[in-house]
Amino acid sequence: MLALAWPAAAQDGRFSGPTTTFRTYALDDTTRTLIDSDEALNRQYTGQTAENLLELVTASIPEGYARMRSRAVDAEIAIPLGWHAIEDNERVAIFNPRRTVRVILWRVDLEYEGVPDIDKFLVGKAAALRTRYPTIKASMETISTGERIGLFENVPPRRGDREPRVLADLLIPNPQNDKRAFLVTLGAPQSDAEKYLPLLILIKKELKVTWRKDR
Repeated sequence: MLALAWPAAAQDGRFSGPTTTFRTYALDDTTRTLIDSDEALNRQYTGQTAENLLELVTASIPEGYARMRSRAVDAEIAIPLGWHAIEDNERVAIFNPRRTVRVILWRVDLEYEGVPDIDKFLVGKAAALRTRYPTIKASMETISTGERIGLFENVPPRRGDREPRVLADLLIPNPQNDKRAFLVTLGAPQSDAEKYLPLLILIKKELKVTWRKDR
């Protein structure tokens, strides 16, 4: 099985910009794009499927984010103002208006995935991606709080993308069940990766997950 490159020590590295805040990524000073079901981009999703907008908990306009409540993943999530957030029955999708930067949040059943732990999940994903796309560069980082991040560079663009992408998988272990984890995946254009990778850590720091033994 493919091995990922490991860092020498725990570090935030590329994922922790020294002055990065939600204001860095905010595109508006209101919560409109997060709560207005008639907003044009939101309507593309909420008007066609069972996907819905998240519930607004609170907003910090000076800091550039809103705290939203997701029923799908049972968590509170901080999202930059001016962005969009849609949920279905299993996951949350957060994205900027151009949809070039996308963040997906969902719960992972490691037993169902056929792996014993988080590290094996990331190694398995790297192997699967490399089988399909041999040019992908896969590595793993350990951030200062102990969580693993799988980093996948030179990922081929999907429909609507204009260039290769960088994907970063942050796995947060369930403290009540070591066979469950919470996954936050951030994807950005390769040329913008350094700007947007720190957003993954900001979301993680403000994330409030309701943990349950079976999720």
